[in-house]
Amino acid sequence: MIPSLILLALLFVVGLVLWLHDRRTRGRDSEGNLLPTQVNIPDQTCSDDCCGTHDVCPSEQILNAELKRDITYYDDEELDAFAGRDSNSYSEAEIEQFRDVLYTLLPADRIGWERSLKRRGIALPQPLREELIMLLSENTTP
Repeated sequence: MIPSLILLALLFVVGLVLWLHDRRTRGRDSEGNLLPTQVNIPDQTCSDDCCGTHDVCPSEQILNAELKRDITYYDDEELDAFAGRDSNSYSEAEIEQFRDVLYTLLPADRIGWERSLKRRGIALPQPLREELIMLLSENTTP
């Protein structure tokens, strides 16, 4: 009876320590800095082919709802430096940074990567947008 109470108390203490550690480190990067809680997305014109009677594009409503979820990184943290930039303002070297990430992704991760960029407020360079669409259509055709 006594050994089981000691074991139960030990499990409780370990659980408490883990819970405190999680509360202290949640919302911080590997260096201990607080992560941003809000992502600013640059204003974009509505590209939806709809009736035009909406105040907000349906795709923007979906995107805003998804922003509340956690952001997934695809080993592309260096792209955060491009947040808030226009899709036509990238140099060739900067476009190559995006291209390197795009072509190293698994085909199943490409659409999630684009969604991650949008959530982080990063506009995909215009030439790569067309390449991404082409790659996604190749994966969906039988």
